[in-house]
Amino acid sequence: MKHTGVVHVEEGPIGRTLLYFALPVLLSQLLQEFYNVADCMVLGRFGGDYALAAAGISGMLLSVLINFYIGFSSGVSVITSRLFGAYRYKELKKTMTAVFRLVILTGVVMTLLGYFLCEPVLSLLHSPGEVRPYAALYLHICILGLTAQLIYNTGTAILRSLGNSRTPMILFLFSGICNLILDVILVIGLGMGIGGAAAATMFSQWLLAIMILVHLCLLNPAYRLTLRGKGLPAQELLLILKDGIPAGLQAVFMSISSMLIQISINSFGPDAMAGMTVYAKIEGCLYLPSFAYGIALTSFVGQNHGARQYDRIRTSVSMSLRTMFLVILPFSMILLLASPVLLQLFTSDTGILLNSREAVLYTFPVYVVYSINQIWLGAIKGLGNTLYPMVCTLLCYSVFRVVWCRLLIPYFPTMRVVYLSYDVSFFLMMLMLIPMYYYQLRKAEQG
Repeated sequence: MKHTGVVHVEEGPIGRTLLYFALPVLLSQLLQEFYNVADCMVLGRFGGDYALAAAGISGMLLSVLINFYIGFSSGVSVITSRLFGAYRYKELKKTMTAVFRLVILTGVVMTLLGYFLCEPVLSLLHSPGEVRPYAALYLHICILGLTAQLIYNTGTAILRSLGNSRTPMILFLFSGICNLILDVILVIGLGMGIGGAAAATMFSQWLLAIMILVHLCLLNPAYRLTLRGKGLPAQELLLILKDGIPAGLQAVFMSISSMLIQISINSFGPDAMAGMTVYAKIEGCLYLPSFAYGIALTSFVGQNHGARQYDRIRTSVSMSLRTMFLVILPFSMILLLASPVLLQLFTSDTGILLNSREAVLYTFPVYVVYSINQIWLGAIKGLGNTLYPMVCTLLCYSVFRVVWCRLLIPYFPTMRVVYLSYDVSFFLMMLMLIPMYYYQLRKAEQG
């Protein structure tokens, strides 16, 4: 059953349906990484001194706000996918209306707060004095696109929960091309440096947000988005907050962990900061597909949970785990071997290259563990439990990593301590997730 690209994924062959649903999500994330890489290359070559370091620390701060709504919207998609799978369209429409009113309202508030607080936060993170002015400029411009990012991420999550993962990919492709064209014009052509890169990003984000809103308003009348009316429907709002806040906090805890660890990274100087920025661009080739597959699985499991198709859930999870082993594991080894060449695309600075290369060597061999964790996380959230993934993320990715670095760096003052904190936390997370998935599945089947 299809309306403007949406599809019920609780029907049809599991393998083909899951691939049809997940592939555009994967392509969207790879496109996003390509555009991020292109931005990084333009900044590294034409942005001026400290541009890479400033973009890295600025992006990390923005990710705290953005990731909350990415996580929040994934929690919302648990609700909307379940309602869509059960054909409860009237409730679905009310939920969509409530969530977008909430997103627009809070987006405006967060933009105002972020604009005035970005410089004090940069000071709290002990960002080097030579980097701080560039980071502040980048933040002040990019924060103006924050509401647009919230709209896009929420709209994308809802469309995916309705089985439409292709439209977000197409819209993102169009806005990304616009971003690259503006990068060339503003940064290379007009010499605007990091400010030009930020302006290009902000404009493309608003273009994307407008396109996604228009598409949602053109869905089937039974569940299309409408922003008319006043206030927030209380019943739908409570349901959104119940599932959305834990999922949002899960993403925030990861960002806060990165911010706290960034304090340790900053102590090793600009080369370490820029090295982690460059490393993150290569890591994104593994992180984003893994993260995207987990997002796709959340909606797939949610629809089948609403339709009480639990055999399809078991099969889809098994297929997804095999995919991670067959794709991410060999791909991580290829990237590791190719990293000496790939890293030089971003910078020729010897110190930055040494730091980024070491990060690759320590984390890529075990990265498949992170990938399979995304499968367990996606399945657990799709089954309606967004609280436990939040707790796991808090303990493994936030508390453990920060404590590890704070305890060990004074005795072993090297960036290798930071890299190993990631590796060990992957295994701790896996040990916590596997038993909960089977418990949650049995509970759903008995309910």
